[in-house]
Amino acid sequence: MTATVDADVHADEVIPMPSMLTNSYRAIVEAFGESIIDLTASGSITTTNQSHIDELRQYGVIQEQETNHRIDLDYSTLSTEPDGGASNPLNEDALAAIDEYLTSTLDTEELTVQPDLSVTQVTIRVTCEPLQEITAAQSPEFDICFVADQAEDAVREETQRLNRDRGLYTELGFNVTNLNIRSVVDTAIDYSDQSNWQCLSWGGPEDIQPYTDKRLAIRINEHILPDEYGTLKPYSVEDDQILDVVPEEFAQLDDENVEEGVES
Repeated sequence: MTATVDADVHADEVIPMPSMLTNSYRAIVEAFGESIIDLTASGSITTTNQSHIDELRQYGVIQEQETNHRIDLDYSTLSTEPDGGASNPLNEDALAAIDEYLTSTLDTEELTVQPDLSVTQVTIRVTCEPLQEITAAQSPEFDICFVADQAEDAVREETQRLNRDRGLYTELGFNVTNLNIRSVVDTAIDYSDQSNWQCLSWGGPEDIQPYTDKRLAIRINEHILPDEYGTLKPYSVEDDQILDVVPEEFAQLDDENVEEGVES
């Protein structure tokens, strides 16, 4: 039925998984904009105000008052429209309104970067014929879901470097995470009377038996992921319990990515 294979992963097998080396809300909306159909993110800032107690000033008594401002974003295009279209798309006006609120709520004089939100999950809807060509999908439209996982040692430094100008870790206090792929769904079947049909399914690094395909992963990296943050992570089984990135396999995947790009 499909070109996608159910990977029965062995200890010496390398499984490439598409990933984005960022969890920045701003980076994600810049890359995908209105293609986003589901997104969960959050951010906060704490300010401290100090004041002396006049009658106790000579004793060095100081009062501190902390104020915490937090934003949780839980966006979904679940729609009641007859044609299934989104009644609340993340269009230019919506993104501008969110940006204005984000800035006014979380910005402080101490920050030298724009305030941001930490993305924990994002799903995008894309039209990509190169993905349909190598699957049994009924249309070129796919929903692709990514979830934040802790950045592995092999990509931690690169993740920090790519996000340095955004101040995610030095100023905003984000954890160093990557948005790893979780699923690729053919929407033509997902929204019919048939069961969900997944071209790719993975539970994250603790799931040692992902349902995936190397050519599909390569094409997602080539055609879907943003150039600045997108990568293919070469995973293999570690201690028979988790998948971990194998640093020395990055070069091999880069070569295969180039070869696939030439063929497609």
